[in-house]
Amino acid sequence: MKLLRTLAISGAATLALVFGATAPASADTYSYNDYGTADYRSNGDYVIVTHWDEYPGGWSSYAEWYTSYGRTGTCGETDYILTCNEDVAENRYITIRICTRVGSLGNTVCGDWATSRT
Repeated sequence: MKLLRTLAISGAATLALVFGATAPASADTYSYNDYGTADYRSNGDYVIVTHWDEYPGGWSSYAEWYTSYGRTGTCGETDYILTCNEDVAENRYITIRICTRVGSLGNTVCGDWATSRT
């Protein structure tokens, strides 16, 4: 029984070291539509806009954002990937959404707003 417990603890510690050290950075929150995503990552205050480039003809995506203390901004436009360092205050909230300009149609399609702690 003692050997089994020791092996279980060793195995759990090994998995935590292997997967914890190699896990990719992940978004604190994100917004999406049919054409792209906007991610907010508090580790560095990054807003990352990704436009899925399967729609040729001038389509592009951007992120809109605002904070709980009154700052607003945009990140974009891009027809691929763009990273913006927004340098927002700590321990507040940021709300983001993705928007896509639909080529020559003149329409803008936006995703839902998503909020995260900064």
